Amino acid sequence: MPSEGRVREWWPLLLPCAYLLHLAEEWWGGEGLGAWMARAYGREVSPSRFLLLNGVVWPLFAVLTAAALRKPALAWFPTTFSTIVLVNGLLHALGSLAIGSYSPGVVTGVLLNLPLGTYGLVVGRRRLPPRTFALAVLAGILVHVLVAVIAFA
Repeated sequence: MPSEGRVREWWPLLLPCAYLLHLAEEWWGGEGLGAWMARAYGREVSPSRFLLLNGVVWPLFAVLTAAALRKPALAWFPTTFSTIVLVNGLLHALGSLAIGSYSPGVVTGVLLNLPLGTYGLVVGRRRLPPRTFALAVLAGILVHVLVAVIAFA
């Protein structure tokens, strides 16, 4: 049985796994996220844009997460990724509440992204210097905004 320290060392690998499950729910859940966004907010994310964007972002985040486990210079990345999934989970929950309907991605957003993102921020707060932690969180927010801008462009 692995020690607690060993489990903590590998927990960031849960982030790309949760993100992949979340993408699957956004794609196949209900009417699909793109169609839901078009119906709910009048802004569609086209299927090709969704696939292209996430086909680039998911592998990049998975590689950076794995690299962060081996390279101390990337120790900030799990905090950034945790911020991204936490913000995403919150936005799905708020979107579903605001519109009063199932938002594709809300189940994994609430059950996986919120707790995992919160855990990642708690760990990052403990392990990173305050300035590095703040910059990692800010980077996560900015990346989420950038992805949204690209998705709806």
